[in-house]
Amino acid sequence: TLRLPCRVDRLYRVASLEELQQVHATLIDEKLDYCVMGGGSNLVLPENLALSVIQYTSTTLEFQPLGDGIWQVRAEAGLSWDEFVEQCVARGLRGIENLSLIPGTVGAAPVQNIGAYGVELGDVLEYVEAYDFSGQCLRRFSKDECQFAYRDSMFKQQPLRFCIVAVVLRLSLDAPLTLKYGELNALKEDPSVDVHAVRQRVIEVRRAKLPDPASTPNAGSFFKNPVIPHEDFIALKEHFPDVVHYILPGGMVKLAAGWLIDKAGWKGYRDGPVGVHDKQALVLVNHGGAEQAMLLNLAARIQSSIRERFLVELEIEPQIWPLLDKA
Repeated sequence: TLRLPCRVDRLYRVASLEELQQVHATLIDEKLDYCVMGGGSNLVLPENLALSVIQYTSTTLEFQPLGDGIWQVRAEAGLSWDEFVEQCVARGLRGIENLSLIPGTVGAAPVQNIGAYGVELGDVLEYVEAYDFSGQCLRRFSKDECQFAYRDSMFKQQPLRFCIVAVVLRLSLDAPLTLKYGELNALKEDPSVDVHAVRQRVIEVRRAKLPDPASTPNAGSFFKNPVIPHEDFIALKEHFPDVVHYILPGGMVKLAAGWLIDKAGWKGYRDGPVGVHDKQALVLVNHGGAEQAMLLNLAARIQSSIRERFLVELEIEPQIWPLLDKA
């Protein structure tokens, strides 16, 4: 979605576990390096990537009632994430409506443990089905085994080992709606609010705040919201009383990276083909003709600025390829 030009050695689109196993066998026989990608909405790619790329394309979606308003939903990795959310909401199922309009595929969702407006994928996950390239077998990983953290997981820590095939969630017809976060808070005043209204509101807010990658190439939030110890937050707040923050369980404090970047004067900044979005400082954009090095140079300058002014480290959220030196 950043629309950085990138050429790979080979591209394999596989629609079944059997096809995946056949492709993997071919790659092993020919001693080729490979990786798995979804829709590419969270990647910063180089001009040439000396890897064979596997994409799992199956979009099968299954709904199974478990009783008492609980449903088990299995979605295969190639399905668009937002299409998946839309179909669940259309059935009145609650649990992922706050994750509406997040770009990418279902298969990529566990890698980042995607989250928005007080909800994370891990909150409703039953298990992930993934093909283990090392063991050459399909495995099932429970929520705990996925080792979810803030925008992190076991799959992200071992990016070349697994190909996620399907995600299985546990959703409900009557679970409480999560309305405590930001612009959704106002919906609490409406006694008739339902899962459809929450999805619609999330879509409205995201469209107002975030540029459409189709018209303004971007990878969404380019930096993670930093999490700092409470004592560091107290020191920061003395100098910046209006700092946007969220108190977390356990004494840590999450800061709004967008606020930090905006406060440091970067919002709307442009350096040739790359820049910072003029409405959302958390988003870096490609104005046309950008390359990976240009974008990463801008990101490094922003990180240095935030470190110098606030004594806070910003971590880049998208994956930067290649991940291996040999790639």
